[in-house]
Amino acid sequence: MRSKVFVVEGKNDYSRLKQLYPDMFIIITNGSEILEDSIDALIKLDETHDIILFLDPDYAGKRIRSILSKKLKNVYHAFIDQEKAHSKDYKKIGVEHAKKEDIEEALKHIKMAHSLDSDIDMNFLYDIGLIGQKDSKSKRDQLSKALHIGHVNGKTLYYRLKAFGINQKEVYEVIFCNTKQKKDMDKTF
Repeated sequence: MRSKVFVVEGKNDYSRLKQLYPDMFIIITNGSEILEDSIDALIKLDETHDIILFLDPDYAGKRIRSILSKKLKNVYHAFIDQEKAHSKDYKKIGVEHAKKEDIEEALKHIKMAHSLDSDIDMNFLYDIGLIGQKDSKSKRDQLSKALHIGHVNGKTLYYRLKAFGINQKEVYEVIFCNTKQKKDMDKTF
């Protein structure tokens, strides 16, 4: 079994995780301007460790996640919901502001990015109302929370579903759970 390295954005995220998990191996990116030296160090660690990206649910976190996902081979993802990562005054967002139980829940659902086949395509996302519809945002929010894939827009949803090998049936089960439409879906699959 390979050792794990958790990647967070800042020293406050680091302190929060160390408070909960004193033995956790954590690396800080120092914000969205991740330095080449940091990337090189993570690439070297990637040879012997599993790298878990546990970044803030904001634009900067998404940017770092994207950069590192392209550079690392053994990359995993942990996501914390936006509404669970706000400061008390709602002016800041980050892992550092999350409650212990919300961090624990996020770390229970670590996902590996891999290239398994997925039958998801943009037409499917449109057909079931996850993009291009009036209520698409609320459906995406519901789906992303249920699948623990972080806050997404339509394009990010597509890429994350593909990256995590999630298929159409799994998406249907979340979106149409306990409805007549689910019964119709069961006939299809």
